[in-house]
Amino acid sequence: MQDSLNERTVLRLLRAVVEAQPDATAIECGDRRLTYGQLWSAAAVVAGRIRRAEGYRNGALVGLLFDRGTEGIVAQLGCWLAGAAYLPLDPALPDGRIGSILRDARPLAVLAQDGPATRVPAGVPVLDGAGDVPAEEPTAEFEPAELAYVIYTSGSTGTPKGVEVGHPGLANLVAWHLAAYGAGPGARVGAFAGLGFDATVWEVWAALAGGATLVLPTELMLVDSAVIAGFIEDSAITHCFLSTPLAEQLFALPTPPAGLAVLLTGGDRLRLTPPADFPAAVHNHYGPTEATVVTTASGDLRRRTAEGTPVIGRAITGAKVRLVDEDGAEVTEPGLPGELLIGGEVLALGYRHDPGLTARKFAVDGDGNRWYASGDTCRWTAGGELEFVERRDAQVSIRGHRVEPAEIEQGMLAVAGVEQAAVVHLADQDGGSLRAFFSGRAEPSEVRAELTRRLPAYMLPAGLVRLDALPLTPNGKIDRTALLAAPAEEAQSAPAGHASPDSTEGRIAAIWGELTGSLPGPRDSFFEIGGHSLIAARAVSRTREQFGIKIGLQTIFNHPVLADFSARVDEAVRSAQ
Repeated sequence: MQDSLNERTVLRLLRAVVEAQPDATAIECGDRRLTYGQLWSAAAVVAGRIRRAEGYRNGALVGLLFDRGTEGIVAQLGCWLAGAAYLPLDPALPDGRIGSILRDARPLAVLAQDGPATRVPAGVPVLDGAGDVPAEEPTAEFEPAELAYVIYTSGSTGTPKGVEVGHPGLANLVAWHLAAYGAGPGARVGAFAGLGFDATVWEVWAALAGGATLVLPTELMLVDSAVIAGFIEDSAITHCFLSTPLAEQLFALPTPPAGLAVLLTGGDRLRLTPPADFPAAVHNHYGPTEATVVTTASGDLRRRTAEGTPVIGRAITGAKVRLVDEDGAEVTEPGLPGELLIGGEVLALGYRHDPGLTARKFAVDGDGNRWYASGDTCRWTAGGELEFVERRDAQVSIRGHRVEPAEIEQGMLAVAGVEQAAVVHLADQDGGSLRAFFSGRAEPSEVRAELTRRLPAYMLPAGLVRLDALPLTPNGKIDRTALLAAPAEEAQSAPAGHASPDSTEGRIAAIWGELTGSLPGPRDSFFEIGGHSLIAARAVSRTREQFGIKIGLQTIFNHPVLADFSARVDEAVRSAQ
């Protein structure tokens, strides 16, 4: 196995690029540029630090807590050079979420930047980033462990679950990508995916293993299509991935970005096709984290003339797909629905520390082949491509992230005084949003605070409503269809008075009102007037522009009440003077 692993890793491809073009730019972030030679050398230093950590062994897992930028990518490569796997931890996650992931993952240690390092719970070793550590250049005999990385996704039990992905699956993804889309030397690849979104793995390592230049935005760019289009054009980006809602917004721009050659999208059901004169080739993709990011890919959607939902295409190299009915029989006739089963080299190794769930989700057939039950209903087209129909379970997609509503409900039920809880999904042009309902004596502010403490931003409900009792079906189950028709928010007392339009609070209220369609009062929460993570990014971006300040996206999640958020803006203005 060890010999074969050497041929089935991204390291092999990347080493060849480093040897061929050591002085070429590997990563560009603002004014900073890192050549391929510098990337490899810096990662070798990280590898030396990891291998000297107490308790190190080949195959160890190392948590990485880094902001967007070159340092996190260097750290990922350093883990692989050390024979370790990495666990990405987004600093935008609340402390409670980071803590629950680390408790479940049980990594050897966490490597972090100075600021985020303070977020690591007590008892978890933090590797010292200071001091000179000799670089540990792998020898020709070096062999990595099979595990490449672990990404945590939403779990139905209330606890996130870690998906373990191996080097063979990642190498297969990268090799397929380079054969399908090129993006080699001379290409400039934009990296827009969030740190906790597995598409980051795809965009980063396919670009670097191909010898392209990876272009990182200096700030969170997932704000709106116009901002992204400007960055793409100004940075001369030729290839990029955008989540489904952002790609659809790009299609609608009167002037799409010049120079973009290939636009990749996925993460949710694509409802719009690009216009025939869109300048870039557009390819739609499907794939759960359990199948190493991508399972199927479409051809260029500009060439499609058939009406209907855009297809998710055909299985990529190294992937196998089947549709089965309720009895497990194969579905081959076009138009008939069936659950999508995924097999082949793309499959993840399983769930971290959960062999029972791994056995249930990754079943083995009579021939010894593993098949992952996706939980997605699809159907074949007459042309032999796949169309996505719907989820078979309660899991939903929020801006490219798969979310278990049950995990949010468990968080609500953890609040004293909450008797019942239910979360429903509302489809919209921004990728969908969540609305949460509960009964009991707890205050909505208490429930909101607990969810903010334990959940990532994309899982926070855009609406939180307290009812006397949740509606039930004749069978005694919560009637989620009835909840979809319930009032969007709990009736609130009239605000004490809106601030002057020229004041900080008044100007921010106008921004929030324009984005959500509801003008807030001083004590209104952004998320209780219809805000969600994507709209929050836009609100923060406009606040930065209007006030000329630097303020992080997490500020609006930590201080969602208008008056409190306005006070933070005033502090930032004073600091900037």
